Amino acid sequence: MYIRKPSVAGAFYPSDAEKLRKMINGFLAAVDEKEKITDKVVGIVSPHAGYIYSGPVAAYGFKLLKDAPYKGYVVISPSHRARFNGASVLPEGFYSTPLGNVEVDSDIGKALTLKNLFAYIPEIDQPEHSLEVQIPFLQLVCSDFKIVPVVIGTTDLNLCSEIGNLIADEVLSANKDYGVIISTDLSHYYSYETAKRIDGEFARALSLFDEKAIDQAIKSKKAEACGEGAVLSGIVLAKRLGASKAKILKYANSGDTAGPKNEVVGYISAALLA
Repeated sequence: MYIRKPSVAGAFYPSDAEKLRKMINGFLAAVDEKEKITDKVVGIVSPHAGYIYSGPVAAYGFKLLKDAPYKGYVVISPSHRARFNGASVLPEGFYSTPLGNVEVDSDIGKALTLKNLFAYIPEIDQPEHSLEVQIPFLQLVCSDFKIVPVVIGTTDLNLCSEIGNLIADEVLSANKDYGVIISTDLSHYYSYETAKRIDGEFARALSLFDEKAIDQAIKSKKAEACGEGAVLSGIVLAKRLGASKAKILKYANSGDTAGPKNEVVGYISAALLA
């Protein structure tokens, strides 16, 4: 059985299991829970930088999943290395991290690879950090779950909508109770104040919970998100699985967490709620 080995352990997050567990638990413990969310959490939007930079923000979303009833998650990330008109999905096997192996849902994974727009592309999946960094958080807040790991190669709204709908078709036809993890960072390498302004535009578009509004904000250069395709596909999927709104949980940039303020990267954590 194929095991997808970690590609950024020791770089984006600790390769030692105990150090990794301690780091993530520290992020989760530091979450400021100002208000209790009572709506059903269908999914989250989560950042994907090195943990010292984006981990404190990612923890806000993953902490909500501690009480989630899901048996698995569709984890959707962008491709940082190549553009292509479709998505790569691992059809079966395991994703490995220092915390152990997570099984891929082969029922859904295999079914998707038979669909137009889907294939397994090892050279896209194996080096992609933005999906991998979500898995250790899931391993600490959830137990006995599977994943459907999807790497999106396009930002075309129509293609992304079709990808999201095809995933939803398989999840729903399999009658499986799955959540959604959408991986994206926001603006890159602006000054602190400029980044806050640009990222605020993304937050406003996301709060509308409308993939067309998000696409327009990014395509018009008002907002930025390196995971645009993942966001567009993921919003369509989350809607099909019952989500009706988005709530921003936390925004920060690398100037707030572990970096200088002259050139920052933006991070957001959001809940997709029924």
